[in-house]
Amino acid sequence: MANLSLAEQYTLRGLTGRIVGEVLADAYGIPSLGIVTNKTYICASLTGAIEAAFLADRGGLGRVTTAISEKPEDAAAAVKALAGSNTVMLAYGGEADGETNYALTKAFLEAAAEADLEADLFFHVRIWAPGFVKKAVEESKKIADYLKERTLGAFGFDLERGVFIFHAVEVTDEGQVVSEPILETPLSVEHADLLKRSL
Repeated sequence: MANLSLAEQYTLRGLTGRIVGEVLADAYGIPSLGIVTNKTYICASLTGAIEAAFLADRGGLGRVTTAISEKPEDAAAAVKALAGSNTVMLAYGGEADGETNYALTKAFLEAAAEADLEADLFFHVRIWAPGFVKKAVEESKKIADYLKERTLGAFGFDLERGVFIFHAVEVTDEGQVVSEPILETPLSVEHADLLKRSL
């Protein structure tokens, strides 16, 4: 991500947030969205963009809730704050490294399982693409059993074709994490360029 200036990072998150927020509101049709994220400037810009696009697409009639989880010990409080959301998006990423984001992801999923959080879950590309969900399922039967009962989704991208790809995700009885592409959304030239330079 060193190839982008901070201003470009904000633009990238604004462009990404618009697409994700609109898809969650429109294609997924959810009435309320919760987002758990870490406290970094980049994650804050993404979260704000997603929530604004979500509310705009629903004509202001939806509901959004944000929870902050800076360390694994914050997970239980974040789960409690997001209770009542129809879908919760895990949006760890930004300036944090993979090890930190995995620890936050696993802690949140463990806390959600412990509380039996009644929400569908949606995973940001920075969680989905590195295989954090699969790893958490392999390491924790409690997480695997919980996720089997939830409707799950994620998004990634194909820069060669210039699209975001949204996936339906399932944890099988055998503990496998499987996904199926269900929707593609085209990226603008600017968006694709920023993504390429951010990798």
